[in-house]
Amino acid sequence: MIRPVPAQVVFIHLPKTGGFALHAALARALPPARVLRIGDQAEHATFLAMAPDQVAGHALVSGHVTVNEALERARPDARFVTLLRDPVARLVSAFNYMATWADHPLHAEFRHRGFAEFIRESAPALAAEACRQLTGAPTAKEAIAILEGCYALVGTTARVDDVSATLHRWLGLLPGRVERENVTAGQGRINLDSETCELLLEATREDRALFDHVALRHGGLMKHPGVPG
Repeated sequence: MIRPVPAQVVFIHLPKTGGFALHAALARALPPARVLRIGDQAEHATFLAMAPDQVAGHALVSGHVTVNEALERARPDARFVTLLRDPVARLVSAFNYMATWADHPLHAEFRHRGFAEFIRESAPALAAEACRQLTGAPTAKEAIAILEGCYALVGTTARVDDVSATLHRWLGLLPGRVERENVTAGQGRINLDSETCELLLEATREDRALFDHVALRHGGLMKHPGVPG
């Protein structure tokens, strides 16, 4: 078992928010044994099989997990953190990533499809995706209350440098630069029509309300008042 560390940050990584760049900036400053990354399905399965004492020694737990999966395994004093991005922009980026990156596991499925097909076929699964992953709640109203109560820090992609500086400080690290990582370089076929736009806006309605709460009400950086530093 890895010995416990003074502080533990749990970063719930919503895809295509700039989260891998944030993870990489922190991971570069930490010993590899103190970093637990959950990126693909195999790493996710490994994480779900871990007991809390196996997770306790990691200063940074970061990846594509739900908040409930992380809560069951993180230390009781862990500080939960996440990044939000405008949901429409995030979905466009996710589609472009799948459609143009040859090594993506879903590339074969999406390389010949347009964005409209992606939205029509995936709208039910995409609805309130951020709310559900980050809080387990299906509406922004419920999700906002959970974010404000359970997360130590919620930032937007535009404030990733500020989030990084805070996390480096919490972990006792010297400030580190956030480099662009895992960037979507290609452009898929964006073939929107009015019907698809309506589906897209409906699917992202709750997530847009969640994003707007942090971006507009909190200036893109929402910090829990009970967390020092």
